This record gives sequence, C-alpha cells and structure tokens, in this order.
Amino acid sequence: MDLTDDKMDDFLFKGLVIVLIVILGILLVYSYTQVKPETFTQVYLIPDKIVHETAVDELVPVEFEIDNREGKTVEYTYMISLQEPNSSEKTNLIVEKTVVVEDNEKKRIIEQVPVLVISSPFLDDYLEEKKKVLIEVSKPGMEEPYSVWFWIKVK
Repeated sequence: MDLTDDKMDDFLFKGLVIVLIVILGILLVYSYTQVKPETFTQVYLIPDKIVHETAVDELVPVEFEIDNREGKTVEYTYMISLQEPNSSEKTNLIVEKTVVVEDNEKKRIIEQVPVLVISSPFLDDYLEEKKKVLIEVSKPGMEEPYSVWFWIKVK
C-alpha cells in the first residue's frame, strides 16, 4: 500500500469533518437567529381583592391585571359587565375603556363599578341569585376576548 494514499484518505476525512462542522455551525446560527419568542397576553384577577357580597347600588372594586408579553406596546380594550346566572347574555355593560400597556409590563386596573338593579316585581328573586362580574379584554385583530370573572351576591 502506498503511503501517499493513506495521507490522501486522512486529508479527505479531515476535510469532510471540517466541512460538516462548518455546515452544522451555520445551521445552528441560522436557527437561533430565526426563532422568534412566543408572544402572549395574560389577564388575571387579584384573588385577595375579589368582593363576594354587596348591597344594591353599592360601588364594588374590581381589580385585575393585564400582563403584556406581545413584544410590542398594545392598546387593550376592557369591558366589565354584570351577567345573570345561566345566561350567556351580557345584561349590563358597566365599564368600557382602553388602556395602553408597554411590552413586558403588568398594568393593574382598578375600577369602582356599581351593581345596578332595575326595579322589577321580581326584585326579591333577582337578589337571591349570584351575579357574574365578567371582565373581557381584547386587542386589535382579536376574534375572541380574554375573559375572567367572579361571582357576587347582591343583597
């Protein structure tokens, strides 16, 4: 066997390994630069601030946070409404506002909302049931809003 052939085979093998390392390095750098971080928004209630019982026409504090992880500043619209049990209909839109939340910012929203009651012959029945305080938060281009809620008894 010729010594030149062994040197040539060794040279080709080392060259092939170097080419593969370079290709893998390029692929790793490309995939790292092309991966975009996940973007999302979180909306949540502040548990220790939830009111479970109130009187008619009393102001109820509603406190929640919007956590923006969208990678940009977003203008959110939030709505607070009162909903009857066993109903998908919003019975009373109480608040509708917009708020701008910077990227990576948590914005706490505090609203004092009245629990309004319309005079009715069924007022006693109305007061016996718990009501759902529904908070919906949306951003431009959203089909369905983010929703959180809690139940409150009106006495």
